[in-house]
Amino acid sequence: MLSWYTRAWLMLVLLIPSVLVTIFDLYHFLRFSSLRKALNNHVIILLLICALIESLTDIIWHIYFYFNTSVMSFTYQFCKTWAVVGPSMYVAAFTLMAWASIERHILIFHSSFLSTKVKRFLFHYVPLVICILWPVVFYFVTQLIIPCDVILSSTKRYCGLYVCVMYSPWSTYVDSICNYIAPALITVLFSLSLFVRVLCCRYHVIGRIRWRKYKKLAFQLLPLSVLYLVLQFPAMILYTAYTAGLPYLVAAEYYSDSLYMTFWIVLLIPFACAISLPDLGSRCKKLIFFWRPERTIVPHTVLASRRGLGPKGITVY
Repeated sequence: MLSWYTRAWLMLVLLIPSVLVTIFDLYHFLRFSSLRKALNNHVIILLLICALIESLTDIIWHIYFYFNTSVMSFTYQFCKTWAVVGPSMYVAAFTLMAWASIERHILIFHSSFLSTKVKRFLFHYVPLVICILWPVVFYFVTQLIIPCDVILSSTKRYCGLYVCVMYSPWSTYVDSICNYIAPALITVLFSLSLFVRVLCCRYHVIGRIRWRKYKKLAFQLLPLSVLYLVLQFPAMILYTAYTAGLPYLVAAEYYSDSLYMTFWIVLLIPFACAISLPDLGSRCKKLIFFWRPERTIVPHTVLASRRGLGPKGITVY
């Protein structure tokens, strides 16, 4: 089992480059209209925003907690803020990833669902809003609306307030199934089926350009899917087993470490998204050598006038 001190250093070493790459990704996705307006990039942009908020709040507070074995600020306001913001952004990132794996099927195989403004509103924008608002509303209600008599503790994550989510049976099952188990299963199943469908349709699609478009949309999701499959799915399998009745003593240390590794998904999301940026090499080169002026090549055009050179260089008057 990883010690808290080791966990803190591993998260801290990855945090700084993760934040920088997130800013790099967001700048390019929002700066260029072609990337900003593309429907397939909207979920990626929201995913990066959630990852940035999670990194600058929940992950920093976890690093402090692991280093000092106590919360950053032992006040009621801070504890409640951490208990709402941390899980909300954490779950929102997983929910967005689950929707991204579903939406790729719509974009590639059922594009008629997005052919009009009304359809785009229903099948594109509404699910994105739900993915963001659902975890925020859920943890806001369970932490601030429903009464929860829990004594704050400075030596527990979220000051021990995460127990409030499991204060009633309905919230326990909703949190387990809707916020963790379902997004993990959806991400894995729909991502795997997407790649199988795209590879199978290679021999049925007419036109190389159309096939390349399908492949680009599918493989934009590939790095993110690998992250979730490797780092999240093992923890969710055990979490599902515990919810079904498996004793928590079974593989307890492995579950603790695997649950900690799910934070790495948030920190690695920017790197996975950067791979899908078009012309990544040239964009990085411009960022590194920003002081060098760009060389522009102006083509020389020869204007032929009516009174100019005739055939074979003979001047015509």
